[in-house]
Parts: sequence; C-alpha cells; structure tokens
Amino acid sequence: MPNNSKNKAISKKLPLSDLKFTVADEDGVRREVPALDPYWVKRNKPFGSYSCLLCSFGRIKSGAALEEWEHIAKSCLLDLTFLLRLKQHEFWSYMVYEESAATIVSSFLQRANPYYTIYKDSSDDRESSAKLLYTKLLSNVVRIIMRLLTAQESKREWIAPEEHSKLLYENYLISVPILCDLAIALGDADAENKMMLQAIFDAVLRIQPEYMKDLKNGLAFYENAFLSMQIQVDNEGCEGAGGGALFDPEADTPYDDVVLFALDCAYTLHMLFQLYPQLITGCTQLPLVRNIVNFYDLTLPMLHRNIFQLKPEASSLRWLNEARQQFLNVVRSVTNAQVEAGRGQQLVELLQECLSAQRFVVDYQRQYPVEHDIAMLLDQCPNIKQYKFEFVIAGYQKVLNASTNRLICESFEANNSHSNVEVAEQLLQPNVSVSTLPPASEATNARDIDLDVSSVLDVLPDLGTGFVRRLLARYENSEQAIAALLDDNLPPDLVGIDRQEVYLPADLQDKQQLQTGIRHYNVHDGDKFDVLTHDKPQCVIKQGKGLPGAARNAEQLLDDKRHIGQLKDRYQQYALVEETPNDDAEYDDEYDDSYESLNDGQAPPRGLLRGKLQQQAATRNSHFEAQDVIDEEESSEEESSDQQQPIKNRTDFCENPELIRERYQQRQQAKYGAPRVQGDVVGAPKGQGQNKQTTRSRNQKEANKSSRANHNRKAGAAFKRSKGMMS
Repeated sequence: MPNNSKNKAISKKLPLSDLKFTVADEDGVRREVPALDPYWVKRNKPFGSYSCLLCSFGRIKSGAALEEWEHIAKSCLLDLTFLLRLKQHEFWSYMVYEESAATIVSSFLQRANPYYTIYKDSSDDRESSAKLLYTKLLSNVVRIIMRLLTAQESKREWIAPEEHSKLLYENYLISVPILCDLAIALGDADAENKMMLQAIFDAVLRIQPEYMKDLKNGLAFYENAFLSMQIQVDNEGCEGAGGGALFDPEADTPYDDVVLFALDCAYTLHMLFQLYPQLITGCTQLPLVRNIVNFYDLTLPMLHRNIFQLKPEASSLRWLNEARQQFLNVVRSVTNAQVEAGRGQQLVELLQECLSAQRFVVDYQRQYPVEHDIAMLLDQCPNIKQYKFEFVIAGYQKVLNASTNRLICESFEANNSHSNVEVAEQLLQPNVSVSTLPPASEATNARDIDLDVSSVLDVLPDLGTGFVRRLLARYENSEQAIAALLDDNLPPDLVGIDRQEVYLPADLQDKQQLQTGIRHYNVHDGDKFDVLTHDKPQCVIKQGKGLPGAARNAEQLLDDKRHIGQLKDRYQQYALVEETPNDDAEYDDEYDDSYESLNDGQAPPRGLLRGKLQQQAATRNSHFEAQDVIDEEESSEEESSDQQQPIKNRTDFCENPELIRERYQQRQQAKYGAPRVQGDVVGAPKGQGQNKQTTRSRNQKEANKSSRANHNRKAGAAFKRSKGMMS
C-alpha cells in the first residue's frame, strides 16, 4: 500500500466511520477499503490469555508454576504492546473484529491481583522480577482502556461521538464487569490510581449513558451472590463459591474461596460507591442493604466459626475480618448519602430495617454512631419529626449496651443456640505441654477469665488462648490487655513468648489415675457411670444381646402378659370398700338426694295406699271382689317385706329409677284417687253391635284429637326429663 495514498486519505480529516483507504491487491488492482474493516486484521496468531500470578491470597507462585507464569506474562506483554503500537484504524479493527484482542484485556482484569492484597516480604529475585512484570502488564491494560475511551487521538485521527459510543457498547469493549475488575485491580490505595479510575468512569458514563442503567442493574447480582455464599457455608464449602471447583486446591480450609469471594464483593461495592456516588440512589430502590445486613449478621459468624474449628491460624480469618469492615463502609456510604441529601424518612426506614440484626447494629453503632448522623440531618431539616429519630437512637443504644461493653461486636462468638467455639478450640488444638500452661483453677475465681479471653480473641483472633491467658494474668481486664498489645507495650517476660500458644485444661484422666492408680480411656471416667471405680454404678450393665430382663425374641415379647396383671391389681384397689359397724362412719357421697327426701316425706304408707285403692275398686265393680281379696293378701305380704328391707341401699351410687317411678305413681294415686276410666273407643268385635258409650267415646276422640298433636308425647317426655333418671 503506497504511503502517499494513505496520507492523502488521512488528510481529508474524516471520522473513522467515513474514512477509506486506497489499497492495491496482489494482482495490482486498486480499491478502496474502509478504515474500520477486517482487512486490517492481518495477524495469523491469536492473542494469548493471561494466568493469575497468585496461587493463594498473599502468596506468589514459586518454582515451575512461576516459570510458567513468566512465559505467559511475557507473551501477553508482547500482545498488549503490539496493540498499542497500531494506528487508530488498525487498533479499532483488531478490537472490533478480532475476538482474542478483547479477550486478552478481560482475562487479565479477571485474574489480576486485587489491590488490597498484602504481599509477603521476600528476598527472592525471581519474585521481585515477577512483581515488576505484573506492573508492566497492568499499565499496558490501563493504556488500552484509555485508548478505547479516547475519541480523538490527533487532529486527523478521530471518531464521531455517536459512532464511538456504539462501538464501545455494542461490541462489549467496555462493560460493567470490566469496570468492576478494573476498580479492584487499581483500587484507591494510591491517589493517582483513584484519580485515574475516576477519569475512566466519568468518560465511560459521558460517552454512553446506557452504562448507568447497567451499573444499577448490576447491583441486583449481589443478592444472588450472597445467597450463593450462604449455600456454600451450609454445604461446608465443599464446592467453592458459586458452585464451582476450589480456586486453589492448596488452600488452608474449604471456605477460603468463599471468603475471597465475599471480600471481592465488599471491595467492589465500596469502590463503585466511591467512583459513582449516583449509584447509591439505585441502591435504595433495591434490597441491597438488607441483603448485606442479613449476610453480615448470619453468614459471616457461621463462616468464622467453621474456619476457626478447622484451622485457627488460617489466613482466611484475617480476610473475613477485612470483608466485615468493608461491608460496614458500604452501608456507611449509603447512610451518608441520605444525610447529605436530607432524606430523613428514607434514613429512618433504612436504620429500622437494620435494627433486627444485632451483631451488625453493635459494630455499626461503635464505628458510626447514628446520633451524629441524625443530629446533622436535623440541622439541615429542622421540620422533621424528632420522635422517629429518638426511637431509632434508643434502639441502637439499647442493643449496644446489651453487648456486655466489649470493644467489638460478638459477631464471631457462639451464642446459646450454637456450639461453643472455645470448646471446639480446645478440642482441635495440638497436644502441648500442660506443665507450661496456667493452672485450671484460674477459671474458677471471681473473675470470669473465659469471658476476657473471648473479648481479646474477638479483637485479635490470630492469638493463641494460652498466650492470652498469660497476658490477662498481668492485667485487670481485657481492655488493658488489648491496649498493651496494640501499643506493643508488653512486659519483658511476655515479649519473647509464642503468641500462638494454646491452652489445655487439666486432664481429668490424670487426676483419676492419681486417685485410683488405674489408667484407662473412657468417656465416663470417674463419674457415676464408671463401673471400674464404683461397685454399684448408676447405670445398666449390659451383657450379651438385649437389656437385662428384656425379651429375647419377638415371640417372647408378644407372650408377655405382665402388664395385664398390673392393670388388674390397679383396678382392684378401687373395688375395696371399708366396712365398719357404725353406719355414720361409712363414706357418704354427695349425690342428689332431693327426690329421696321429697318422696319419703310426701308419699303415704304403702299399706294404706294399697287398701284405699282396693276399697274404691270394690265399691265400683263387684266383679273384682274376689280379686281384691287376693290383692289385699299380697299387699299385706309386700308391706311386711317393705318394712323389713331398707328403702335405699347406701352403697348404691344412685337410686333405682324404678323405685322413683313407683313412688311417683303412689303420690298421684293418693292425690287424685283411682285412675280415671278412659272412654272405650274399641268396642265389641265387628258384627256384634256397639253401645252408646263406645259411639260417644269415638266421637269425642275424633273431635278433640287435634287439640294435642301426637297424643301429647312431647309434653310427656319433657315431664319425665324434668324428674330425672327417667327414660
């Protein structure tokens, strides 16, 4: 391609989308090629992919792994240098039409070292050269991103604003994940890096406003991220964060990948709110703060306990504490934005949502007291009702005062519903010399030494329990011990002691061996269940199959009828009645004896009543005279028998209803005389004729049968029920 033709094309000062170059093919034919065209992608070898320098948090690869990384990093450095040296139209042609050119940038940012990584000091020259090589790679990647955001490189090389935003957005040359990875790679530790990030974010949002919506939509991702980490903690971290394989197989615990993921999420949110404060407005419309608070209050303590039980000296505990601090800073950014904007109602609602998470409330209240923010808000908006703020302030202060006045929140301390971390710590520590540790009687004095040890470990979890106990023996409380540690002002005899020293209480087996001379290993050594030290232990000594006295097989179990005999003996006790010669000493239950007293007082003697009835019957009809004589004899016999037997048996629970009905009939007969003769409505058999009385009775029944329906059965039944014990 002749140079004069290209210069002639560039001299027209056309934008990249309209610019064309005249080129000659192999056969000598000239034609015009657009400045943005796959024709300019003439490289046969694709661009490489970057590999991470770190094999674990804060630890650089070594040996063969480091040599492999150096080879990959040098290849990537050449590719990045090649892209930076291209002309504008060639650079954009590679970035748009060569997929591997954009991949090398995204792969580096995804696997870049986080800015919060603390490198361990090393005198190895290879590690120093590796750090220098990584710095060059990061610098070239930032230069490529800055070139992508530059629309006019010179007076003759420029892109129209509409075409520029379209190329970036539609070809995914700049995306929200790339911006987040770039923020983590550079960070705000260096002032120049922060200024560079701020310039990049401003340029991206100015060139294409659609990135604002993408950033706000990206906040919804964190809800799934927190849920994923919670699932991994519940599943003991066996599958790594996000459900994939472990990032580093040589990690201290299976939870290291989850902790790194939580730390990356915390720092990313912190950086996004710093670089793009307008994003906080979209945060208030999403449950992001509520998700952070719930994750802080529930998942982080459980994650800390699991890691501590596996390996108390794991580096991931320090990362977890840093993630905890960053989450507090994220919530602080949201509340500070509410105060600056004067949105008191939204601030109260936000603080009330967080009030249910006590661990978060204590930590937040100690670092950022809510009364200071509310005081600033009241100065800006004096018309806001103060009773709502007073309720929030009282709630936060109450939770803080209930935290036993410790220096930090009990976020990582086991409560009553969880296992004690102190016990797990003692069980998981390696064996050390017991003679070098403080005696176990220290925990039994008036001072609660275990509580002070827990307070110190909450602030400095990397210390050993044995060292902390030695330190607390020199100070009155945990606050003084923590201050001495932070100021590096320890007593001379404690300066050279191993700070990872553990504490093991006195072994009960050693004490038992001194008392009995027997050395054995049993979970019940020396207690009431120990069969070796007690003649009659308070337990069942099992020999062979089954328990003593139990059935040997199913047939014997089914044939066992001992429970029937036990029930029989139990109910026979209710049948025993004390018999005494004195009637007054008998048991007299309080049943309703109103009918008995009433009937005995009103009913006439049975003999007189029977005689009167017989006399009336004799005068009315002489046909029954012989029968009356027989009835009189029977009545005299019944009278004599009635006088002999008692009216009521005291042993009966209730009186016989037949006797009640009989006495009632006697009273009725004594009061009204003989029963009234009913009219004969049946008469003589058919064909023999009927007398006048039968005809009259039939007419009277026919005329009066409608006055009382169904022969007055309802009235009779009600009358019987009113008398009681009658069917």
